[in-house]
Amino acid sequence: MKFRKADKDSKDRALRQALYDCFGFYPKDLNLYKKALTHRSAVSRDEDSNERLEFLGDAILGAVVGEAVYLRYPRGDEGYLTQMRSRIVSRDSLNRIAEHSELRQWMDVKGNEAHFRNLGGNMLEALAGAIFLDIGFKKCKKILLDYLLSRVDWQELECTETDYKSRMVERFQKKGKQLSFKVHTIAQEPGKPALFQAEVMAEGTVLGTGQGYAKKDAEQEASRKAWMREFNRGADFQ
Repeated sequence: MKFRKADKDSKDRALRQALYDCFGFYPKDLNLYKKALTHRSAVSRDEDSNERLEFLGDAILGAVVGEAVYLRYPRGDEGYLTQMRSRIVSRDSLNRIAEHSELRQWMDVKGNEAHFRNLGGNMLEALAGAIFLDIGFKKCKKILLDYLLSRVDWQELECTETDYKSRMVERFQKKGKQLSFKVHTIAQEPGKPALFQAEVMAEGTVLGTGQGYAKKDAEQEASRKAWMREFNRGADFQ
């Protein structure tokens, strides 16, 4: 076998093999995957990290899983389909899948990893973006479906709630009310990642607060606390 120029490096060969073992194909442009496995803490410029690929991969996963859910539940209404898609591509779900992936050890992270939530889930999103750019949507779709759905327990997901924000918004809309979210950054020591605090409010009343290292994580945590608070006091949330 004649290796590509980059594959003369033993680490590159090992990464290419790890990607094959995980997804079942050898990548064309290995640099895309190296970037997908680079956390912002490991580089001086954000554009050299996996954040842009993470943004792209989030959209790709949403489309791929959305179609799979649509076909699996022919009688499901829009709200139910949205919930099921969210449960598969939620950070909690992707994090659990990433924990069992050999690629998790390839993440380039500087500092204490405990300070960075959702490293695994963000990695999978960035890899989805890299696969799309590398081999196109048609092949990317098949690879992602084979990889993700073979690791999904549909019955368990049908009984699991992960997207509290969407659920809260849906319930309050049915009541003719609107929710709003306020997010601000909490001051951190130099060198530590940004920490966000979110408040979920209705008619001027704070229903719940939550923190996270990403704005959407903080909003989800605030929504979860609001949901549990209302549920525990017997509000009409079911």
